[in-house]
Amino acid sequence: MRTAKLENDSSLVWHANGEPDLAGYRIVWRETTAAQWQGALYVGKVTEATVKLSKDNYFFGVQAVDKDGHVSVATYPTPLR
Repeated sequence: MRTAKLENDSSLVWHANGEPDLAGYRIVWRETTAAQWQGALYVGKVTEATVKLSKDNYFFGVQAVDKDGHVSVATYPTPLR
């Protein structure tokens, strides 16, 4: 999670998955008081994406998606300056 700028959007960065059947990634989010993911955005085969949600109000995760539609467990971001 990029934290160098004070902005309302949230930018996430991750390392590429080396699996040959990788289709892409999706970002998931939930309000800080919610127990389960409330939203998801498929972003494709990239290693950085920005969502129009504040990092102050939501928890985020990144999931790998394979060509058969299987989704990995979400990985939580750490601060990146």
